Amino acid sequence: MSTETPPTASTLEDYLDLLQAFAEHGIDYVVIGGCAVGAYARHLGETVFSNDLDLLVTQPALDRVIAEASSLGVVVEKVPQPRSVPVALLAWRQREVNLLTATQGLPPPDIEARSAREFEFEAGPRLAILLADPFDLLRNKLAVNRPKDAPHSAILRRFIREEVVYAFKNESDPRARIAPAERLLTVLDSPTLDEDLASRLIPLARSDVDFRFLAHRVPVALLGRVLAGAPETCRADIARIAHVRGA
Repeated sequence: MSTETPPTASTLEDYLDLLQAFAEHGIDYVVIGGCAVGAYARHLGETVFSNDLDLLVTQPALDRVIAEASSLGVVVEKVPQPRSVPVALLAWRQREVNLLTATQGLPPPDIEARSAREFEFEAGPRLAILLADPFDLLRNKLAVNRPKDAPHSAILRRFIREEVVYAFKNESDPRARIAPAERLLTVLDSPTLDEDLASRLIPLARSDVDFRFLAHRVPVALLGRVLAGAPETCRADIARIAHVRGA
């Protein structure tokens, strides 16, 4: 099997001219799909390719793109039909661009835009590109659950795990420290953190809130480490939680 990159494979950077045109026309969007995953992968020192660009847009934005297609330099190959998947297919410089007004696991476009992350390339003109929130993007990938999305889900999990560790280490407010970990558990629909992540968080705990959270959320096998590091102010609580969980 060939390991060469397919000729159609692209990164978000390959679509900068199109996204610049969208910005100049005042058309709002949020990047989702493989190109969004690739942007997060850059922070992990990796390159992820995608065969298309997926954008989450409102219905009015989609209508404007269709109406202004020629000035945007795109060809509209397919528009959403009643009772069909809400996606328009565009062709741009021999690349595929999909405009979606809804997709599994993601909030509506206007809501997603509020939590989206701003991304800029270091080279070239300043262009603020909105990427879907990584937690929402992971939820989308898990909801769609296609075999080809498994590597993307793995990248997003790694990125989010680093955010979880960073918050636990650097946030001064206890609730802010545990918030990313709680979001990850919600997205994964899991009652406990995986052992590797839990092992990284335990040495970083420094407040009663931290230790109580860990007592509830680490694997049972690691509860002894949580109890050993707990301050006197909450040690009795941690011991009670450990007992209830069977440690």
